[in-house]
Amino acid sequence: MSGARPLRALHVHSGNMFGGVERILETLACGGESSRMTSSFALCFEGRLTSALARCRASVTDLGPVRTTRPWQVARARAQLASLIERAQPDVVLVHSAWSQALLGPAVHGTGRRLVRWLHAPDPGNRWLELAAARVRLDLLICNSRYTDEASRARFPGVPREVCYAPVPVTVAPDGDRAVVRASLQTPADAIVVALAARMEAWKGQRTLVDALSRLRDDPRWHCWIVGSAQVTAESAFVDELNRRIDSLGLASRVQLLGHRDDAGRLLASADVYCQPNDGPEPYGLSFVEALAAGLPVVSTRLGAIPEIVDDTCGVLVAPRAPEEVASALSQLLGDPERRRRLAHGARARAAALGDVTRRIDALADALAKS
Repeated sequence: MSGARPLRALHVHSGNMFGGVERILETLACGGESSRMTSSFALCFEGRLTSALARCRASVTDLGPVRTTRPWQVARARAQLASLIERAQPDVVLVHSAWSQALLGPAVHGTGRRLVRWLHAPDPGNRWLELAAARVRLDLLICNSRYTDEASRARFPGVPREVCYAPVPVTVAPDGDRAVVRASLQTPADAIVVALAARMEAWKGQRTLVDALSRLRDDPRWHCWIVGSAQVTAESAFVDELNRRIDSLGLASRVQLLGHRDDAGRLLASADVYCQPNDGPEPYGLSFVEALAAGLPVVSTRLGAIPEIVDDTCGVLVAPRAPEEVASALSQLLGDPERRRRLAHGARARAAALGDVTRRIDALADALAKS
């Protein structure tokens, strides 16, 4: 684009869940200092994302509930989306899932606007939705990591593609906040806090972390905060299982499941080490960049896009599903404050290189303008 005005992007999404994708949308809504792109949003369900976008004073259009079993809802939402596009005249429309591509993508084609899918994970989700989405032509695929790019090539033959890392805002806790946060959680001021903040999905590695900490039960220095709440039935069952595991291992006094927290950034800034030992491949991993931005050394596994984020300047990577290796890495960091300080310094530098909001939004604008 010429630079006479910012590129106008319309993001179409379901809006009924909140995770990494929704945090990206919230960051785009707030926009940083970028003058290259503006974002507006069309959502089908009200929820936490709607509230987050409202706090950023973003333009949000409610398309109404859309369920695959109710074709009249699909037809209504498509008509509303087409009308919105005609009024708002976006340069490009982005969908963030097979669901929105399949159900709402056809309305975009009718307006002549370019349709882009931001691919947040390489693995196909619901088979039928992916098959339906494949019938809706894309003008561009934005991949959230090199891992996603390489792992998804067979699924999107002939579609132009770009790799764009997500923008990640840096949260800086105020001076003295560390002591306040720890006191509020009955955590000793001098404890070495190991934190994990992620969706309560088993592949995120919470179980592996607990098993690793059980091997360090005789080391009195550590305490653990696990942040995240269940959003679907399977996640609720996993939380229950994790609580039972913590109790059975005798760790209930030192491992806290904190549930959903709006102040996750404050918690990370008040911890000492971030440990998310994934059992499955991470398509990108905003939580890792957020932890690095908080100055936390990261312990994780060599899966998916994690090696694109964490290198030996800021963390330690071990084999997946190996709690003994996680325990060894944590033990070394517990006993070496100088190494923790060195990795913390590297963590902040790494986060600045990866997630700078203005730089990442500008790069996304460039990629979209080329499509």
